[in-house]
Amino acid sequence: MSEQARACAAYFRSRPGYRRIMTELLKKYRSFGRPAGIVRLADATQEECDAARGIFGRPFSPPLQFQTAQFEAALQQTSFQGVSLKEVLERYFDTEIKTRNELREGENSRFSAMLAQVSEQADSDTCHRWLQTLKETQGGGYQLLRREAAKDLEGTKRSLIRACRSLDWLEQRPQEAVRLAVLSAQVTSDPHALDSGTLCGKLFLYLLAFSSHQKYPENAEQRDGLYYENGILCDSISSLVTQTGLVLYVGAEEHPAYRLFRQAREICTLSLSSLSGLTGARSLSGRAYIVENEMVFTQLCDRSAQFHSPLICTSGQPSVAALRLLDLLTSEGMELFYSGDFDGKGLSIAAQLHSRYPKLLKPWHMTPDDYGLCRSDVPLSETSRSLLQGCAGTCLEKTAEAVKQFGQVGYQELLIPSLETDLTKTP
Repeated sequence: MSEQARACAAYFRSRPGYRRIMTELLKKYRSFGRPAGIVRLADATQEECDAARGIFGRPFSPPLQFQTAQFEAALQQTSFQGVSLKEVLERYFDTEIKTRNELREGENSRFSAMLAQVSEQADSDTCHRWLQTLKETQGGGYQLLRREAAKDLEGTKRSLIRACRSLDWLEQRPQEAVRLAVLSAQVTSDPHALDSGTLCGKLFLYLLAFSSHQKYPENAEQRDGLYYENGILCDSISSLVTQTGLVLYVGAEEHPAYRLFRQAREICTLSLSSLSGLTGARSLSGRAYIVENEMVFTQLCDRSAQFHSPLICTSGQPSVAALRLLDLLTSEGMELFYSGDFDGKGLSIAAQLHSRYPKLLKPWHMTPDDYGLCRSDVPLSETSRSLLQGCAGTCLEKTAEAVKQFGQVGYQELLIPSLETDLTKTP
């Protein structure tokens, strides 16, 4: 850097009126990569106007405004002739000026190098492919990685390596179910490293979603389902489903404890932890009935001694435990009949379950006529109305159109007599 530039910077630094002017000049230079753009101080002080006059040789008044290129040209008419604005600014702020493009190119280079380094440490082909999509097509997780890498490149790299090593661990043990905290401790020595609120945990979810050809989970149910599909048990105690009448197996034999519940026609709540030890589930009739609402379930169970088929309660959106139980039943070819409320949530759950088990699950008392029998005076919320859009093209489409047309919620409680008849009358 020239002595002339040092002297010029010292001159500006010794006069406070130039401080904001120099700050704005630096912003323009970084933005354009050259002396360009307009500097404007709408609330300029008299001291700042006098400072500008000292360079340009003409008077200024608020708003103080001039072109950056004109400032550099004016410098050449002073005793600092021959200096460049870039040199002066770098000396004034004791920094190296890099343009936005240069900074972006540097970030891109460092980010690509990080992905390459992580790829070298990953064993899984899935990890390699995911990292490649991040680099080439900005796949799932890219925005999160770029944002975090800009703040802490090394910390982001460590989290990414841990996420990849966690998938490596899973793929090396394809038949081994593991709890999330145990997996996390095995791979990282920290049982909370893969928690869904951490960067590592979020990246791991993006990696699982990529591996399973799914979207990144939008809620806790989808997240726990993604874990479960990949052999990870999470929240295995509070994920519950309630039933009565099912035959539940361990190996080739009916589980002795659950057999007593079945024989006594008692209600039995199953956790995901207990379900993970079961090998099968059947209905003696070949059918199982499902309701969404707990109150409807308990009311119906007052006559469970007369049921010809088991009854299951999902308690709203099916938990991972509920889906695990239904998976066990459908793997044995059991027919499923689902009944829920007539609103966006109830109908969308029915549509989702039908999509998951298209050959074996049928809506149960969920026709437009059934809606007419249980329609209330409660108006449909906008959120509920928007959920009905998901029923388009499904077996619930006509019912959803009826609910949308009347704009009122239909409650399952008003259909209890019909549901009870179906459960107690031999099909």
